[in-house]
Amino acid sequence: MNIWTAAFTLLLLAQATSSAAAQDSVVPLPGAGDTVRTGYRSPWLLSYFPYVGGGAGGGPVAIGRVRYFQPAPWQNRVTYRADLAGEVGIGLHGSHLARVSASAPLLAPGWRATADLHAIRNTRANFYGLGNETERSDARLDADEFAYQTHHTSYAGGAEVSRQLHGPLWIAAGGGISHDRFYALSPGSEFATAFGDRATDTDVHGKLELVLDTRDNEWDPLRGIVAEAGIQQGSGGEGYTRLFGTARGYYALSDGTVLAARVAASDIHGTPPLSALLMLPMWESPVKVYGGSHTNRGLDGGRFTGTGVLMGSAEVRQYVTTIKNAVTIGVVGFVDAGRVFQGERLRLTTDDLSVSGGGGLVLMLLRGNTAVFNVAQGPDGVEVSASGGWAF
Repeated sequence: MNIWTAAFTLLLLAQATSSAAAQDSVVPLPGAGDTVRTGYRSPWLLSYFPYVGGGAGGGPVAIGRVRYFQPAPWQNRVTYRADLAGEVGIGLHGSHLARVSASAPLLAPGWRATADLHAIRNTRANFYGLGNETERSDARLDADEFAYQTHHTSYAGGAEVSRQLHGPLWIAAGGGISHDRFYALSPGSEFATAFGDRATDTDVHGKLELVLDTRDNEWDPLRGIVAEAGIQQGSGGEGYTRLFGTARGYYALSDGTVLAARVAASDIHGTPPLSALLMLPMWESPVKVYGGSHTNRGLDGGRFTGTGVLMGSAEVRQYVTTIKNAVTIGVVGFVDAGRVFQGERLRLTTDDLSVSGGGGLVLMLLRGNTAVFNVAQGPDGVEVSASGGWAF
């Protein structure tokens, strides 16, 4: 674990603790509040705190965050009715970010919505090339520290609205616009080889998907599935169409043991911009692909990039102890496998998969404040990662 990873993991705990303390001051105990007092809703609260994140500038990012939110009833499957959050951050090498987001999982009976607006300048974004055959060479890194990095500036905004059709079945529609600029940091980098000195594009995109969600709750599911299938249309590049689908399942083997699994696939037709290859548009929470703490924990973030993605994960979550009904400590063991496709159509295959395995420490404060610290063995060696929330 390097110094940046250590700092990131420690500050994640500080973030979770601050958020938990803010919620603890108002969330009613089980059996109280909204479920007893007819028509009563918890008051809106303001929380603000600094923390350290990662993902920009090749190191830590000092972030200040302000959140205005209304807690949900304790027994609800979500932890808050609605929130509005803003944050600004400064990282190394001139990296910075600004973001405003809003979400309302209990917008109205049968409705929920999310929205996001951000400006991010990442002066050390990972880029290892296109396709599933890319390699990571220590000798090349010794000769050129920017061999697998590029400068990426992104301005983007989007929104999504979901409507309950019947029971656990939902339909979701969303869209947005993004403007992305990539610059080569060295003439011999993988980015320069693939795109030259720079690549700039504006992408207006929209999506439509069906979602089946039977989870008992959304912050720490013990049983149920969430499956989704959709189509996305974008104007970036020369235009593209993406077909995608994911399925996640959870099953409690005992009071303290949960088995979780996920499979996902995405295939882009047409000529997409590079920015469209970096994210998988899942329901309300896009996922960066492929590699990192939310896809393959044995790979560096963004290790593989392509027009198609096929991935799967399985893990066993074991809760070890709970302290005063506030802090839960657990462990997780996992296996991640997947690959990308470039210059060929997506297909079901076990060929050339990147397989990783490992374990992690889980710290959960109250509801929905979860930090996971992972160590995994993957194709490029040992990777250490930390994330806020479960991998899936």
